[in-house]
Amino acid sequence: MGRSALLLLWCVSIASSLAPGLKLLALAQPNPGFISIDCGAPNDYLDNDLDIYYKADAGFVDSGINMQVSTELIYENFQQQSKNLRIFPSGTRNCYTLMPDEGRGNTYLVRASFWYGDYDGKKLFPTFDLFIDVNYWITVKSSSWSYEEIIYTPPRDYIQVCLVNTGSGVPFISTLELRLLDNSTYQINSGALVTYLRYNLGSQNTYRHPQDVYDRIWNNWSSVSNTTAIVTSTSNDAYKVPSEVLMTATEVQNVTDPLSLSWTSKDSIIVWCVYSHFVELQLQKGQFRELTVNVLNQSVKTVMLENLKPVTIASFPMAGLSLDLTISATARSSLPPLLNAIEIFTVAQLPNSPTFLDDFNAVYDIKKAYRVTRASWQGDPCVPTQYSWNGLNCIYDSSPRIISL
Repeated sequence: MGRSALLLLWCVSIASSLAPGLKLLALAQPNPGFISIDCGAPNDYLDNDLDIYYKADAGFVDSGINMQVSTELIYENFQQQSKNLRIFPSGTRNCYTLMPDEGRGNTYLVRASFWYGDYDGKKLFPTFDLFIDVNYWITVKSSSWSYEEIIYTPPRDYIQVCLVNTGSGVPFISTLELRLLDNSTYQINSGALVTYLRYNLGSQNTYRHPQDVYDRIWNNWSSVSNTTAIVTSTSNDAYKVPSEVLMTATEVQNVTDPLSLSWTSKDSIIVWCVYSHFVELQLQKGQFRELTVNVLNQSVKTVMLENLKPVTIASFPMAGLSLDLTISATARSSLPPLLNAIEIFTVAQLPNSPTFLDDFNAVYDIKKAYRVTRASWQGDPCVPTQYSWNGLNCIYDSSPRIISL
């Protein structure tokens, strides 16, 4: 036997003796279009259930302290990502910087997850603000595992997610995830879409990756009355709603009855966007299912469903304190209204413009070269004005400029 053959047999023998987990890590490849960060984790790893490769957050943030949830609660949530967190006891604004390979001009889903887990033994749940680049995103406050999502098209090749201390406890984060979306979906002329809810209707199951190629989280909701299970084929449109999600639906029993759903926000009047997902497999010869979708009493679209063809109807932005969705069968429809899945977003305005790019790059080069570790030197140097870097002076035209350091 030649030397090369002996070397090959030796390599195979060594590989076969490795622990399964080690082999998976050696073979694992990052998911294309994904950035997945387990904040506070000691090392990178492959989540076998989600088929997602998570990285520790070193290199994405230059402040904070790694912590572990209480030993009494560490096994309460079975997700690996819930075991650790990073806290930010110093500084007002602490930021993660994400650099997606695809860069600016693309649409991304950004998700930040939080579980306090009584890591400090105080049983005091903090409240703090979350910013996306230079604009307010949402206020975080939850005693259980929770997440916030935003669909966002960045103006630059980076995205900064910042946790802002508002004086109500130490900000923290458990995971930070970015997912590249198809640019033909979730289109909005201005602002960003903040996820209000995403439901897999008529189902007992929750799905995300690998069933959903975009890793959207489809929570189950089977509480609507008069439901029936509907089996479907796979989805191949740009929204790529998983077949497992489209496999069930909520359907009223009588063709003359509307399917009505409503939600009320705890906030002041907000702007809503609704994405209704349909698919049909019940049609028999001579039958029709033609539906009209109304949001806040305004007609959005009328659609005739065809077997096996997924359809998504997106509403235009509408303002209101409450949201009312009504799906009605048209006069010629022989089958009643149904709905397979729904996504509801609120529109986040993005009024602030970032610092002029050359100035931004120059001051970050200075920070890196001189290893500046000032607590305030995170995020955008000039914007928002209340969080501008100490020692900098800016002027605020259409694109803020740094005038002195």
